[in-house]
Amino acid sequence: MQSQQATNATVNQSLTSGAALKAYAANATVLPGIDLIKATGGAGGITLTLTAGITPTGNPAAPDFLYQVYYARRDDAGAGAVVFVDSKGALFNGQASWELLDQYQWAIFIWDGTGWNVIGN
Repeated sequence: MQSQQATNATVNQSLTSGAALKAYAANATVLPGIDLIKATGGAGGITLTLTAGITPTGNPAAPDFLYQVYYARRDDAGAGAVVFVDSKGALFNGQASWELLDQYQWAIFIWDGTGWNVIGN
């Protein structure tokens, strides 16, 4: 068990500083600071609205920018989809929304300043 805890700590630190996990089973807005999303679509499905964020870091005269990244996984095998939309209508790989339809399906949502780049299965 100790090695599992050590592995989790390393993964969380490499994802983002202060990574936070939140479970969702109903429609909600996901705010910056929630990095790891555990979603349950149930029978009727849910819609999660992602909030883009850009954080300047380093030298104020020439800052580097950290763009919001969300890691999401669907945990259940219910009939309802887990649908992701943007709070201001930005696109996901050119689409208006992104769906997780199957149990344990996952996606990484990366904000690039104008839209969401999605990597997943």
